[in-house]
Amino acid sequence: MKKKLLVFIFQLTLLQFYSSFGQSGEWTWLSGDSIGGSGAVYGIQGVPSVNNHPPGGYEYIEWKDKQGNFWVHSGWIFYADLWKYNPATNEWTWVKGNGLMNQAPVYGTQGVPSITNSPGSRVSGIPTWVDTTGNLWLFGGSYANMYKNDLWKYDIATNEWTWMKGDSTGSPYGVHGTMGVPSPLNVPGGRQETSSAWTDISNNLWLFGGAGLGDIGGGGYLNDLMKYDISTNEWTWMNGSASENDTGNYGMKGVSSPANKPSARWTYSKWHDRLGNLWILGGSNNLGTLNDLWKFDVGINEWTWISGPKTFMDFGMYQGYCAFDTINIPRARFENRSAVTDNCGRFWLFGGFMNNNVPNMGFLNDLWVFDPTTLQWNWVSGTNVNAQMGSYGTKGVSSPANIIPSRGGADAWWGNDNRLYIFGGTRYPWPSYMFDLWVFTPDSNCLGYCTPQTPVVMFNRRHHICPGTCTDFTNLTLQATSYIWYFPGATPDTSTDINPQSICYNTPGTYSVTLIATNAAGSNTLTLNNYITVYPQPSPQGIIQSGDTLFANQGATTYQWYFNGNIISGATDYFYVATQSGDYNVVATDANGCEVEAVINNVIAGLTPAIYKDEGVVLFPNPVHDEFTIQNAQFTMGAAIQISIYDMLGELVVPPQTLIFKPETSIDVSDLAKGMYWLEINSGGKMYRNKFVKQ
Repeated sequence: MKKKLLVFIFQLTLLQFYSSFGQSGEWTWLSGDSIGGSGAVYGIQGVPSVNNHPPGGYEYIEWKDKQGNFWVHSGWIFYADLWKYNPATNEWTWVKGNGLMNQAPVYGTQGVPSITNSPGSRVSGIPTWVDTTGNLWLFGGSYANMYKNDLWKYDIATNEWTWMKGDSTGSPYGVHGTMGVPSPLNVPGGRQETSSAWTDISNNLWLFGGAGLGDIGGGGYLNDLMKYDISTNEWTWMNGSASENDTGNYGMKGVSSPANKPSARWTYSKWHDRLGNLWILGGSNNLGTLNDLWKFDVGINEWTWISGPKTFMDFGMYQGYCAFDTINIPRARFENRSAVTDNCGRFWLFGGFMNNNVPNMGFLNDLWVFDPTTLQWNWVSGTNVNAQMGSYGTKGVSSPANIIPSRGGADAWWGNDNRLYIFGGTRYPWPSYMFDLWVFTPDSNCLGYCTPQTPVVMFNRRHHICPGTCTDFTNLTLQATSYIWYFPGATPDTSTDINPQSICYNTPGTYSVTLIATNAAGSNTLTLNNYITVYPQPSPQGIIQSGDTLFANQGATTYQWYFNGNIISGATDYFYVATQSGDYNVVATDANGCEVEAVINNVIAGLTPAIYKDEGVVLFPNPVHDEFTIQNAQFTMGAAIQISIYDMLGELVVPPQTLIFKPETSIDVSDLAKGMYWLEINSGGKMYRNKFVKQ
């Protein structure tokens, strides 16, 4: 008892000391109440209001959209409603859902969006992503005590959910396939208690760990790292174990290795640095909580143990506010979903629970910042004691006396105004579900000066297109809030869309593209000169009819004929023999893949016999110098045959001649110029065509 009392007095002394240690920033209570547990104020669906708010909730599913709005869905309140918060106006909007609890998912058809689709009510630490086009994604979680592995996409513009992949029933096992090899059959096992999810620069979605099902087993902790390619709708197993409860491998601190991997765990943090590396801190499994810090290098597919111990239940190192130092480290924790990256590329961490093996778990309200370039932590606010009570102050008024209460399972966003926002979670005693919203305004005297991260401007599309083609651009820019595009020579020639669509180029040539991306820190411009190449116009096409035969202009790479708008299977020569009366067209494609079309209407078929191309007719020799011989077992000995020769443009070069067929009927072609020709034979009401080369 004396030892416990001594520790308590020491911690209280530290708290009093650090509260007077200087100004690290200030908290402001923005909205919600200080009691928690209340129901929602829905207002009118789709209409924002300062009076609206979601119900008190824990482990809300959260996103930040491209315009800087904050979104939440479901969580430990068992509703299936979707909400949006606008930090510029301090207004919540009830966007979607029916306001009822325990709603089952409505899957619809996989891959098909619908206004009636819904992921339903789901809980337990659900991973989320925002892709480069601004769509919101979520995966798995728990519904009706089942591990889920369904992947969902929400389109803000259409207000529609799409079930993209995964199972709609049961608690499915995973199918990891071969490590590093994508497959339409691959899928993570059903899981919960992971928020460690990232969108990389190539618009792939990454997912790590959690609790659930591997490829086999009865359920446990996971440490697999999976990547989902949006463009192919395929998962790839990138790292970790396909089974459950893997103990991991730390390797040497600070040294990456293909053998390294974090142990299987519940996991919640989700930072990415300016180089595109993925980071996690701590989490928990059946042995306790962790505070080990890991980095995954996407380029080499390797983990690095950066700092923190291998042991469980570590107390961390709190040496004082406003001191970046390599010896600082937050104490072990889980439910630390409040983990965001700021405009300077630094990692923020707030609160969570100390211990998953004791009642009420130990509630935290400490606020930390990590610099991934110096590998140093800075404790900037809060305490290192359990269940710190809050001091709300006056709503909307910042004060150094304001204290956000300790909590776990809260959501966090880094605002476009370069401030940290915290929403909801549960505080002591468990469960006290909150819907209070706070913002922390950092003090540069505490954190030091950094160069705010202006947008990193990137985009892509096909570089080479055909004249008259309209194309779409994919914006890969990071950290931007607004855009202006310039497309000289195109229609339209400007756009402020995130991902401009239907940009049309009619004239052959090369064209530049410029994108200016802006955020609160400033603007960056990327101009790619000669980025778009519009190929020359393909050679014009026309169709000439000779009897029943339709000839297109030669010289294209491929041809495809159509009858009355329908494709004619196998009709891929420059000519086609019409077997039916009607309208015909041919699409010719040049070496650049550019197409040109020709049309001939009101063709009357049956004017000449049908062509039997190469059927039983042999020309020998072929190529020929002066004379070739016709061989055909179908011709009757002594029968009359009529022969004609055409060049490749369909021009008649040897007028029709009638011959008596003999076992070897010879044709003199010595007067023909070198080139390729068609021999046409009419016999017994049938027409035969063979190609030959004159040398």
